Amino acid sequence: MDLSKYLELYLTEGREHLAALRSGLPPEGPPNAAAVNEIFRHAHSLKGMAASMDFECTSSLSHTLESLLGLWRQGRPINREHIDAVVRTLDVLESLMDSVQRDGSDVSGREAAAASGARLQAMISDEPPPSEGPEEPATEPSPSRLPVEGPVPDDLSARLSVGIDPASPLPAARLLVVLQKIRENCGTVRMEPDIVAIQSRNLKSAVFNLLPSPQLKDLARSLRDLPEVVQVSLDVPVRASTAGKSGPTLVPSIRVRSEDLDGLLNQTGELLNHLNQFEAGLTQQDKRKNRFWLEAHRSRMDRLFDQVLSIRLVPFDALVERLGRTVRELADRLSKRVLLEVEGADQKVDQGLLEKLLDPLAHLVRNAMDHGMESAEDRAAAGKNEAGLIKLEISREAEALIIKVEDDGRGLDPEVIRQTAVERGLLTPQDASSLDRDKLFRLLTTPAFSTRKEVTEVSGRGVGLDVVRSAVESLGGHLEIESTLGKGSRFLLVVPSAVTLTSVLIFGWRDNSARFGLPASQVKHIYPLSSHAMTWSGDRRLLQVGNELLPVIPWRLGPVGRDGVGLRLSVQGRDRILLVSEVFQGENVVIHPWGSPLEMVPGWMGGALLSTGEVAYVLDGRIIAKYDEKESHALSD
Repeated sequence: MDLSKYLELYLTEGREHLAALRSGLPPEGPPNAAAVNEIFRHAHSLKGMAASMDFECTSSLSHTLESLLGLWRQGRPINREHIDAVVRTLDVLESLMDSVQRDGSDVSGREAAAASGARLQAMISDEPPPSEGPEEPATEPSPSRLPVEGPVPDDLSARLSVGIDPASPLPAARLLVVLQKIRENCGTVRMEPDIVAIQSRNLKSAVFNLLPSPQLKDLARSLRDLPEVVQVSLDVPVRASTAGKSGPTLVPSIRVRSEDLDGLLNQTGELLNHLNQFEAGLTQQDKRKNRFWLEAHRSRMDRLFDQVLSIRLVPFDALVERLGRTVRELADRLSKRVLLEVEGADQKVDQGLLEKLLDPLAHLVRNAMDHGMESAEDRAAAGKNEAGLIKLEISREAEALIIKVEDDGRGLDPEVIRQTAVERGLLTPQDASSLDRDKLFRLLTTPAFSTRKEVTEVSGRGVGLDVVRSAVESLGGHLEIESTLGKGSRFLLVVPSAVTLTSVLIFGWRDNSARFGLPASQVKHIYPLSSHAMTWSGDRRLLQVGNELLPVIPWRLGPVGRDGVGLRLSVQGRDRILLVSEVFQGENVVIHPWGSPLEMVPGWMGGALLSTGEVAYVLDGRIIAKYDEKESHALSD
């Protein structure tokens, strides 16, 4: 039997079981009985899947894990050491999944799996296992080698019909999962036709004959959560049913490929753009005449776009699990005790964006572990807790995703950075001594720049922060670095939320035909320059607004006269004025990050297609507002 066609299904569902196993382990104290039962079922399912795919390392380690969890179910006392061992076993199982995805086999992780299994076995042998109940077999039978059912009762009068999505490439595997779930809940079941007939004839449905029970309706409901199950109907004899009638057909959620969602999202965005273009081509009289029609269709299109977008959103905690694994692995390798504290992991972000954030965040965590964290002895001498702390905080600010990675380690030493920059010929001693902290820390993101004198497995090659900065800027965002020597460092990643519908203000400059935009959330007010005085304070230009004097940003891409306007940017407590020649309109657009090389231009979030068919260059007010106010340009007449 060719198992390669089941590989994608195995990886997808296997990772879901691992995620459920992790979430079932509480951060403090032992899991309760219900949680133990739940994670035991996930371990059992993972073992069966791996065995049916002939992944011996994964199935063997999962079986050992299941044996330990089985003892927990029977009342074996659980301590923190046991939970830590299970967490590390899950890390090994995840690495085996990575091997399968990369190589099509898990044999490259044989040694790690054996070592992890030996640790679990030592805990299992800590006290003699209880005698009640036979031990689970080491492997699950493959779908084509299921054991033949023994004698079954005659009164299997309840019928549970299950249909699989006609487009499913794996109907037999899906029905096998349904059969296993029914056996776990009901025990005795007769399947018609059997799994061999389903495989040979590529059937998409089956009927499961069961003993009548009031719990069957709950079982039918639970089957709707299984992938690619599109129909579940229950027929229970009236004498055995508490409800008196069979329930309605249950339509579950289905699994959709991310590529299909991308296509649907793009088409929805195009429909919105076509509607904008249609409206822009109407006369004012036609717009007034068809106002209600236009508003109704725009509202429907906006709701459709939001619904499609919400399907693409995934919780950030999927990435947090990977980072936690990195922390644990490096803590063992570097002999350091480090805790990872996460806030905002329930924030939902676009799936594509989440995948692109994995590498830069992993680099920041690795740098914090190796560069930032002192040894336990050094931390104790400095009056710190022996265990270091890395804090990951995820939040939103209007259209931007803010990711903060902070550690309580030794911090960055400005003098070491200056010395390294001089030694590497990047700066003269005079330039290095006059460089402010922001620009000095930005040197750390220079390719091949490292303050390490030696190269280790973890760092020293100068590729860490360079990769982080490049990845963030390729997403239309930027990186900020703050640090206090002896107290720790903080890295702030600010990136657009990606493929979201964003309200932008469109404007331009004289003698420049291009259109530019700013997220409307960053523009606090618009001031006609003809109604407000411009003044100077030393070499800084200021716009007078009532009793306020607001600094003017010395950045623009064309001349601005007295008929121009000032945009008041309010970003992170900074109020600044950006001078532009004309404001055209506001639009709801999808901001797409630029490709190479435009993603390297600071302050440019990306591009957006306008209702006029033009492309707007969307700027990031956070970056624009930070330009040095001391640079000045005369206001054009």
